[in-house]
Amino acid sequence: MLKEHGKGFIIGIAAGVFLTIGILSVGRYFGIQLYIPGSATQQVYDKSKVIEKCIDKYYQGEIKDEELANGAAKGMVSALGDKYSQYYTEEEYEELLKGINGSYVGIGVSLRQEADLSVRVAEVSEDGPAARAGIRENDRFLKIDGTDVSAMQLNDIVSMIKKDSNDGRTILITVERQNEKGEKQTLDTQVVCSTVNVISVTSKKYGAVGYIRITEFDKETDEQFGIAVENMRKDDVSSLILDVRDNGGGSLDSVINMLDELLPEGELITEKSKKEGDKSYRSTDKSSFDKPMIVLMNGRSASASEVFAGTLQARGAAVLVGTQSFGKGIVQAVFSLSDSCGGGIKLTTAEYFLPGGISIHKKGLTPDIEVKNEEEEEKDKAGEYDESRDHQLQRALQLANGGQ
Repeated sequence: MLKEHGKGFIIGIAAGVFLTIGILSVGRYFGIQLYIPGSATQQVYDKSKVIEKCIDKYYQGEIKDEELANGAAKGMVSALGDKYSQYYTEEEYEELLKGINGSYVGIGVSLRQEADLSVRVAEVSEDGPAARAGIRENDRFLKIDGTDVSAMQLNDIVSMIKKDSNDGRTILITVERQNEKGEKQTLDTQVVCSTVNVISVTSKKYGAVGYIRITEFDKETDEQFGIAVENMRKDDVSSLILDVRDNGGGSLDSVINMLDELLPEGELITEKSKKEGDKSYRSTDKSSFDKPMIVLMNGRSASASEVFAGTLQARGAAVLVGTQSFGKGIVQAVFSLSDSCGGGIKLTTAEYFLPGGISIHKKGLTPDIEVKNEEEEEKDKAGEYDESRDHQLQRALQLANGGQ
């Protein structure tokens, strides 16, 4: 999950990173030498000067100081050994904030990368550019404007599509799709990029049972969720299914607000950090949902999704149905470096604990009722979702209607 911090909170970190990643450019043009005995800054400076001399003397290719500096910064954060911490260039940081803020320039799809590095469409935004162009869930991306992306990293593919300069631009996306007979087809699709407002909450009813799906937690999610819950109250549903399957997380603030919408006054989570110590969150008495609730989750329900589902489970407010969740119980904070070296940095800053001091990091949440879903395999064959084969959803509906 991500928490955006103001510029003023990170002067110390910004200065430290600036000294480290700016050293190549500063050293080359101004000859400035800054030493803090025994510090990482001194060691980085010493090593970077040796590497710089080797590059200048032997490297057969174009040298760009900014790219060297960005590479040094990324390498320094990568050396932490924490896959959730990352340095962002100025362009990457701007794109990150757009995703958190709930709108971006792109085509309106969520992508996932499989173990074999293939990238497939996890979800298509309704009425978005991709949906209008005919791209479907589970399509495999092969090419973008003729460039082979079949084995590219997911972030690199996203950066080719999701950027302001693409607004109004038509891009050619080549996808692989399986037909009803299981035969692979290659299709060229022209998609016009535009501003996409992320709809992270959708809802409907199955008779007297309410259903709300939450695909991510961004700054707009809690407001969308509040509207959906209020509509369920007005419709006087008998019970509510909350679906956070395949939801990789997002904003902690949104999760807290959404839990406050559902739960009466009481403990939510505790956040333990090196800088701020223990910080506890509690729900208020402003509202609550007093009907039975069921949460659907799977192995790709992570981070903020686990806070949401785990707190409802720990408070005895909901039954969890599905499979073991991902197990990410740590918090990332995003810091702006725009006042110093530019860009931003995401660092793991805290660990959270559910009510009762429960930690799920590297363990995940255990469902109250385990249901494995064969829908994934069926969808791979047919290319389309069929809720009648969604065993997790069907089990939840059975429970919601009074079944055991």
